[in-house]
This record gives sequence, structure tokens and C-alpha cells, in this order.
Amino acid sequence: MEVKLSIVIPVYNGGDLLIRTLDSLCGQTFKDFELIVVNDGSTDDTALRLAQYAEKEPRLRSYTVPNGGPARARNFGIEQAKGEYLYLCDADDLPEPVLLEKLVAEMERGADLAACGFVQDEERDGKVVSSTVFTADAAKSESHTAFLAMLPELMEKQLMYVNWNKMYRMEIVRREGITFPEEYASCEDRLFNLRYFRCTERFAFLKEPLFHYYVRGDSSLVSRFLPNKFESLECFDQTLADLYQQGGAMTSEAEAVNARIFIKGVVACLISLHHPSCKLNKMEQKLFIRGMLGSSRMKNALAHLAGGIHFKVIGMVLRTGSVGLAGLLGSAASFAGRKLPGLLQKLKHRG
Repeated sequence: MEVKLSIVIPVYNGGDLLIRTLDSLCGQTFKDFELIVVNDGSTDDTALRLAQYAEKEPRLRSYTVPNGGPARARNFGIEQAKGEYLYLCDADDLPEPVLLEKLVAEMERGADLAACGFVQDEERDGKVVSSTVFTADAAKSESHTAFLAMLPELMEKQLMYVNWNKMYRMEIVRREGITFPEEYASCEDRLFNLRYFRCTERFAFLKEPLFHYYVRGDSSLVSRFLPNKFESLECFDQTLADLYQQGGAMTSEAEAVNARIFIKGVVACLISLHHPSCKLNKMEQKLFIRGMLGSSRMKNALAHLAGGIHFKVIGMVLRTGSVGLAGLLGSAASFAGRKLPGLLQKLKHRG
């Protein structure tokens, strides 16, 4: 079957949110796609819901695999895909009706990669209580050098981390063997993107926020404790630095942006120590923090860190090398995230 676009969605215990996402995708103004949903060993009625949905939607192909995490599920879905272009979506978010049409149009004009702005919606009890728009001016590149020159600003604005605001060319994914690293449960989307960015010359960014990403409570991977979360952050930081260096684009601006991104990730790791998912005892937490403070990537980031007052304060604390002070920083940030989520989000968004 010839098809222009493959949409790949991993899902675990999707429930009603999955159906809402499927309805949104199937209601897109662009119609020439296959919809590949990989059921990642769900323990609820996800498989039944998908079977029922497929009865009315012939573009849907669903697969059930043993639970192995979203990276493995995405890799499996990409293996099954037949489209010329690739779009990667989560099972609990919502694209605007014209998202696919506008991204496909840029790919048809020759882009290797197309991306757009997005809206982050904070949801409580099924209602959106706040929204933050992430976007930048419309821009295009015609060479890898020009793309790398654009990248720091877009990275700073958090527009190049995720998959769901982008469209990829399947020929590049296949030719370069680009996959999601399955050893990490965080940063795997960023690492997939960086591998793809090495091959990106023609790039198009659309200013319109065409996707809604939902933050629901503190259950996301962003807030949860993961044993190798810091390790994946180090890998991302090193891979991003290598991308710039190999392309002859490592400027002082890029170094400063990379440092801020890394330090934000460090704070997220410290916050995760206070999440219920963290089972480390006090001594193990101290060892975890000491390992971060001793990291060569940490020292490199602190050497290039510049920014607003909050970065100055965080940098001052981390430069002491004190496990106790770093722990207090994580505790304070965790408290702020629980009691003043709007303030913490503003600080994160400002860069």
C-alpha cells in the first residue's frame, strides 16, 4: 500500500484519552496516512478499544507487544511504517486539525524536517487551568550550516526536544538507521532528534502553535524519578555538543544555551528525588547527588552558565559542590513546583 504519511503512536493503558487523540488525528484535514498504534503491553482495555476503533477506521493498524517502554514501542512502529513521511504522536495529546496538512506541505516543498509551535496545557480534574505557548518566528534553512545556526535559539525555546511538533523524512530515518535509544526512559525523544539533526539541511519552522501537549498532575516522566535520568541528560548534552562541533557551529551562544538546558535538567533530577516514585534512602540520595556534582558535563555546564537571576543562584549553589546545598535546592524547587507551579513554569520557559 502506497501512503504519503505514517503516524506512529505508542500507548500504555490509554483509556478515553487515546480515543480522543485518535479522533483528532482521523479528523485531520490531511487524509493520506496510515495510523500505527503500538499497544505497549497495556493491562487495561486498550487492545479492545483499538480493535473496536479499527472496525470503523481502515487506516488504523494496531499491534500489541510486551511492555518495554515507549522507545521500544516507537521503534517497533517505525519498522512497520510504509509512509514517505513520519509523524510521531503521543497517545494523550491533541493536534490542531490542520497540523498534518501544514507540516506535509513543507515536506512536499523539499524540507528534510518540518516543525511548528505548540501549546502546553496544564490540566486539573479534566479542565485546562493554564496554557503556555512555545513558539518562535517562522524560519527556513537550506543548508546544514544554516540549520545549526538556527538551532540554539530554537533549543532555548524548547521547540526542538520533542517529536510531536515535527515531521520527518522516512528515507533519512531508514538510511541512517535512526532509532530511539531503548536504554533510557527519558531524553530518548531528544536523542532521536539529535541523530536526525545530523542529516538535516532543509528545515522549515512554522510559527503557528499547532499541537496541544497536556501536563496532568505530577505523573509524567518529567517529574518521576528514574535511576538513569541524569545519565541520559549527560548523553544528550554530549551529543548536542558533538553536533555543533562536528558542524563547526559551536559558538559561545550555543555553549551558553547548552549550559542552561543542562542545568534545567539537573534541577529536574534533584526535584525527582522528592517524587513518590523515588525509593532511594537518604544515603543513596546523597550518593546520587554527589555523582551529579562530580560529573564532567556538570563542570562544563557551570563553566559556561549565564542567564537570569535564577540561573545565577542555581549556579552559585552547584559550584559549591555541597551535596547538602544541592539537596536543599531540589527540596525548594520541588516545593515551588507543588505550591507555585505557574511560577516554576515561567522560570523554566524564560530560559
